[in-house]
Amino acid sequence: MRAGDGAALREFVAQPASGLRRGAVLIIHDIWGYTDFYKDLARRITEHGHAAALVDFFGRQGDLPEAMRAPERTGTKPEAMARAVQRAQQLSDERFLADMQTAVDDLLARGASRVACWGFCIGGRLADVSAARVRGLSGAVAYYGHLQAEAGRLSPLQLAAEIRIPLLGIFGGADPNITADQIAAFKDALTTDKEIVTYPGAPHGFLRYGATDHRAAIDDALQRTYRFLDRVLVVPANGR
Repeated sequence: MRAGDGAALREFVAQPASGLRRGAVLIIHDIWGYTDFYKDLARRITEHGHAAALVDFFGRQGDLPEAMRAPERTGTKPEAMARAVQRAQQLSDERFLADMQTAVDDLLARGASRVACWGFCIGGRLADVSAARVRGLSGAVAYYGHLQAEAGRLSPLQLAAEIRIPLLGIFGGADPNITADQIAAFKDALTTDKEIVTYPGAPHGFLRYGATDHRAAIDDALQRTYRFLDRVLVVPANGR
């Protein structure tokens, strides 16, 4: 993908037999970036009839060392986490929003009937931000997206009233950095079509790291997500 500032950002696109006609899901990766985990998720999305695209939003900052790119296998060691955080902090919200708008516009120009986004962790926060600030989205899914933000960053709690598209928010009840009070305040501030679900006992990042211990939460969250995507992406027969 060619960004507005001329940067070439890697993009992985997976399509079902129907191509882009049943809509596309734009995946917003977590702090670990453009990894095989999200490429695999893109392929899994096509099994439900939708295309999926993964853009390397950290493309200007470069890759992490090879040993740090698969934290679900190697563990989130302190050195790796510090490197990942340092890289993520180099991407401003303004730059992300410009790249996100380009990615959405590009998918629509290539024939996607509709585009939704699905973000995780830092990408979950950015999915909420995109729901408020990016044109052309028909829905947004945010998995354990941080609801508060540091100074200079956009906070979903502050932007909630600006969100006008359907939103699915998925949270883990054992996530120490996203409290029940924050989730309740976010839900109350949303005036759009929303579904907010918290899974008791599930930690932050449970889709990626909890395949064994949190299988029930993962299965339910994914079922809700694919139902949501079907609803916001598929254009009714009457075209409305």
